[in-house]
Amino acid sequence: MTFETPELVARARAGDEQAFADLVRPDWPRLYRLCLRFVQDPGRAEDLAQEALTRAWLRLPQLRDGAAFTPWLLQTAANLAKNELRRRREEPVPDQAFAYSAAEGDASSGLLLGEQRRRIEWALARLPAMQRVAVEFVLRDEIPYREAAGMLGVPVGTLKTLVHRGRARLRAALSDEPQRAKGGAVHVKADY
Repeated sequence: MTFETPELVARARAGDEQAFADLVRPDWPRLYRLCLRFVQDPGRAEDLAQEALTRAWLRLPQLRDGAAFTPWLLQTAANLAKNELRRRREEPVPDQAFAYSAAEGDASSGLLLGEQRRRIEWALARLPAMQRVAVEFVLRDEIPYREAAGMLGVPVGTLKTLVHRGRARLRAALSDEPQRAKGGAVHVKADY
């Protein structure tokens, strides 16, 4: 939840450091998670989130009157993270980026659920960064398409394509029997 108000944004734009701190404090967890989803490294994600805050502070006077601060801040962070990936020229495969705890209750069902989660996390980690982030925003976090597109700095149609292609890759990666059809497309039987 954001506590952004036009008055708070105006005070921050005027150079009020406390107003800026009050403005960004509720967005920090979301900002950090956005960076983490791209770079898959907690330390680097924190650095990028801090860099996004610094850039936002320095460029705050450029924020259009009436423009929402939080999407602008998240867009800044997404751009920094995408640039980081471009510089690396690699798609990292994390070991610990998506830590989770096993379900409580029946030990055998907990093991099955844990194995399913491991397979899903393994498949997610192997998606290209933009597809992974798009899939996580829309499917895992249930962020509306328009908002997720704004956070990633892409049109809604592009986001829908990223999610569609990410789903297809996940189905293929999680399938035991991927089948090739004409044109090289992978078609997978899905039970959901």
